Order: sequence, then structure tokens, then C-alpha cells
Amino acid sequence: MFNIAVVNDVEISKLECISELKEGGCLVPQIDSGELDERISEMNAVIIIESGLEDIGLTCELIVKVRSLSNCFIWVLSEESTKVKRVIHLQFGEDTTFDSHTDAYEFCLFITKTLERRSGRQANQDKNERTKQSTEAEKAFEIELIPTNFSVKIGEKNEIALTKSEFKILKLLSDRKGEAISYEELYKNIWGKEKGDKKYRVASLIFHLRKKLEDDSFEPKYIRTLRSKGYMLFN
Repeated sequence: MFNIAVVNDVEISKLECISELKEGGCLVPQIDSGELDERISEMNAVIIIESGLEDIGLTCELIVKVRSLSNCFIWVLSEESTKVKRVIHLQFGEDTTFDSHTDAYEFCLFITKTLERRSGRQANQDKNERTKQSTEAEKAFEIELIPTNFSVKIGEKNEIALTKSEFKILKLLSDRKGEAISYEELYKNIWGKEKGDKKYRVASLIFHLRKKLEDDSFEPKYIRTLRSKGYMLFN
């Protein structure tokens, strides 16, 4: 479920709070401060056990070290949680101090629900980032036709000059983006009733158009061939 490191040399096997976390499905390895650099990236949170007032200096050092390595949650489980201790811990960068007498189930519930909320927010952020990247990618594929000089712009690329026939066929494809247009219809749009090999002339025109538009005309991103049907502008 979650990885929660206990960073202390204190014996934790008899601590009910830690046992409750393990029973709840969390992995709770005990590591020393020397292992933090290597293992902190695996952890969702860190719990620091503070036995007494004399350990507050060590606790603060551990908080600072963990915070310098990660933005994970830092919780202190103190033998006696006083206001002074809590304030000092917070000043050094921890998130919450728990009294060691806190109910084990309540402690476990607080920890897991807090981590679940962060996990959910992170998932939403990742989703939003993917959506943003996808939107940016789509914008990069936007095709802007410039009829005044028979040219086109694709995303951030420089303006590309086209022949009149290339412009006309691209405009038809663009007007019906995502729709398959037959060889016959494309031919009629460019050459009208003029006789000729429709499939060959359309394919030849598309070939030259792709050479201007595509990064790799043999693996087109914009104008797709629909076998035995015609072409479609994919954007």
C-alpha cells in the first residue's frame, strides 16, 4: 500500500502504532540515517520516534535531513507530545507530532488517509499534466491555411508555399478533417470533369504535398491513406 520508513535505532516491534500500520498493509522498514540518501525515494513518508526530551536535538537533525532529500510526509511519534516540542518540530519542517499514547487505530487511520489524499492529488496532477501535454501536442499539429498566397502553417513551423492544386486538395481535406474523402471526389475538386487516371493523379499530388508537410513522407502524421478508399486529414 504505502512505504513508511521509521528512522531511528529504537526498537519498534512492540509499538502498537507501527504494528497497526503493518496490519493495514503498509510496509514499514526501519532504516538508519545513513541509508536515507539511498532509500528516501522509495518512501511515501517517514516516522521519527522520539523517546524523551533529550532526543529532541537528534529529532530535529533527522527532520532537516529528510526534508533536504524529499517532500514526503514527516511525522514524529513522541513519548510525550508537549506544545514546545510540537512547535520546535514544526519549525524544523515536520508535518505532525503524535503522542506515543495516541490510539493505534486512530494513528493508522490518520496516516493512511493522509497518504491516500496525496496519492489521489498526485494522480490528478499527473492526469492534468498528460492532458496539458496532449493539448500542446494537438496545438503543434494545427493547420492554418493562408489563401492569399496558397501557403500553410503547421504549428510553430515556418510558412510552407504550395501550388494551387496542393492548396485546394489540402483545403478540402482540412474542411472535412477526420473524414475519408475518395479519390474520385478529390480528383473532381481539383480537375473537374477532365479525363485522366484519377487514382494516380491524386496519389501523385498527395505525394508532393506530403513531402512539403511531413517530417517523414513515408510515415505521414497529417494525411493518412485509407486503402482503396482515399485520404483523410488526421489532426
